[in-house]
Amino acid sequence: MSKNPRRFAEPVRLIVSVEAEVVAAIDKLMSQGRYHGHRNRAEFVRRAIERELTRLKTDDYPSP
Repeated sequence: MSKNPRRFAEPVRLIVSVEAEVVAAIDKLMSQGRYHGHRNRAEFVRRAIERELTRLKTDDYPSP
């Protein structure tokens, strides 16, 4: 998984829609500044996706 979003070899834009409560929860966590190392929602979502993919691999889910 990538570590720096500005150094992707082949970046692809992904547009997602989420409920307003999810955005509010992300903003609340980001304003606390304790649980993440980034400052924007897109980076928060990118890291969450990467964590979930890693978790699925460790749970022995078949990979495509």
